[in-house]
Amino acid sequence: MNKRKHEFATELRNEMRQTTLSRVSISDICKTMKCSRQSFYYYFDSIEECFAYYLKDSFKSEISDEYLVSDIFNYFDRNEAFIQNCNSDNTSKELFWNGLYAYAKKVLDNTLSHNISEYLTLYAEQKEAVVSFYAAGILEEARMYVETEHVPTKDKRIAYCKAMLGTSEDMRNCILRFSR
Repeated sequence: MNKRKHEFATELRNEMRQTTLSRVSISDICKTMKCSRQSFYYYFDSIEECFAYYLKDSFKSEISDEYLVSDIFNYFDRNEAFIQNCNSDNTSKELFWNGLYAYAKKVLDNTLSHNISEYLTLYAEQKEAVVSFYAAGILEEARMYVETEHVPTKDKRIAYCKAMLGTSEDMRNCILRFSR
């Protein structure tokens, strides 16, 4: 990881604790970091690209493969003000949820590849359909958790996600249906 690139992304995150992405300026980030705008543009083409970089890094460091569902909800609780600011601006909302969806799909693909041998026999389009189905279900619960201000509770939302995922045998049966 490039240290300076990470510093820009972290400063953007710090700015977003106070305001929305649409109100964060590259000038403010550079002023705080005591550098020129050219330095920012050396690493990123836009503030949105910097934001997407931060999200990818943040998801990777805070949401683990083993605890995808619970870690997503814990991430929301640990970063509540940031999440609220992400969801109050259309651009950041779209980048945030699309980034989280892509990350959840990647984790699910990795998990299924290592734990259910039948998954490996699927075509790429079939794998995409399986992981998209599960990731969309998890993220819908997560989105509702954020939008309804944590009602029902985190534990109930996690239980809903686990019920949707089912057991390994349930997932295996779903995968077998796709393989026909």
